Amino acid sequence: MLKQTARLQGHKAGITTLVAGSNDRDMLLSGSDDRTCRIWDTRTGKAIHGIVNFAHEITAAGFVSESCLAIASGSTVSIYDQRSLSIVAQAGSTVMTVEQAASGSEIQGLSARGDFVACVDEDGCVSICDITDPKHLVKFNNPHEALASCVCFHPEEPILATGGFDQNVIVWDIASEARINSFMPPAADDAKQMVNPPFVYSVDFAPTEEYMVVSGHADGKIMCSSESGSFSLPCHNYSVSVL
Repeated sequence: MLKQTARLQGHKAGITTLVAGSNDRDMLLSGSDDRTCRIWDTRTGKAIHGIVNFAHEITAAGFVSESCLAIASGSTVSIYDQRSLSIVAQAGSTVMTVEQAASGSEIQGLSARGDFVACVDEDGCVSICDITDPKHLVKFNNPHEALASCVCFHPEEPILATGGFDQNVIVWDIASEARINSFMPPAADDAKQMVNPPFVYSVDFAPTEEYMVVSGHADGKIMCSSESGSFSLPCHNYSVSVL
């Protein structure tokens, strides 16, 4: 049985994203519909930094490089240097901003690895930016056919996984910007699919070699996928929003 060790309070609306520090696992980054982000020290249970007055709700966030934060709000990813943040910083105190999504499309998901930030948006597009060269924004061809909801870098290989409301999980080769594989949930009863279609809400790379990716779906199932095929596990009564 897990025990609560801390309760972090401060946001005034729903929390939309929560990420553990890549170098310091006692640090958490949270974003909210109250248009603020906070950095927490879980050892004290207190916020050590806050970033306020974003123009839109926070949809995604992550730790990038050795000391930076990437925060998605609207169609923009803002990069902040943690070392220069005041206790309460304004959203405009960025190191840089990157217009990741086209035509004002809202960013739905973000993943960071090293100096790279990958984003997906409500138009189904997938893009990657190197924060050391923010003008070089790569947009993948043949994107999702509906809203793209989630994205994840592989921890070691140069590949990327995305999921969307077209019910597709796509694995991309970053160097060639091409699809390696795409996976769809196994067919289910038509009536159930109509009421609760298996939109993809979360995706991650599997910790074993047997399966390539795992994904969480709106019908409460978790899909495990590999080159040999996919199968789904009924796990929850409603959407699997995080893995």
